[in-house]
Amino acid sequence: MKVIVSSTGKSVDDTISTVFGRTEFYLLVDTEDFTSESFDNPAVNQSSGAGIEAAQFVLKKNPGSVISSNIGPNAYEVLSAGSVPCYTATGGTVRDTVEAFNREELPMMGAATAGSHSGMARNTSVHSENAAGQEDELQILTARLRDLRGQIAEILEQLDEIKGE
Repeated sequence: MKVIVSSTGKSVDDTISTVFGRTEFYLLVDTEDFTSESFDNPAVNQSSGAGIEAAQFVLKKNPGSVISSNIGPNAYEVLSAGSVPCYTATGGTVRDTVEAFNREELPMMGAATAGSHSGMARNTSVHSENAAGQEDELQILTARLRDLRGQIAEILEQLDEIKGE
């Protein structure tokens, strides 16, 4: 299977991007042999509508799934309409993340994981050790929240099935 991963660079050894619509690069990674093809994000400098344009671009690459740390509501809606499941990355390299995907350790997104316009700050590096520690804690808590949202979405689906809706 081939998956699209939002990345800070053009290699599977680069880190996962913290944003989807304004990430610098997308990698189309083969989950079996880790070969990849990199693409510059055509929406990275959009003044508005970056998530929608980025998601449409990604859909044209025909991925089996999308993996990103965060996906905003507009991009998530486009990807969902294209029937592409989205998974949450919690940091590390693209390679590490795809390996976790292969082990079925990444949670599936049940909804957008970022608010509208949250990618406007892009992938800025944090230089302070204190800020870096807080950023790590924030990423962990955000990942836990996404897991819970996914679980809630699954429970709601099961309830609807039981109710016959």
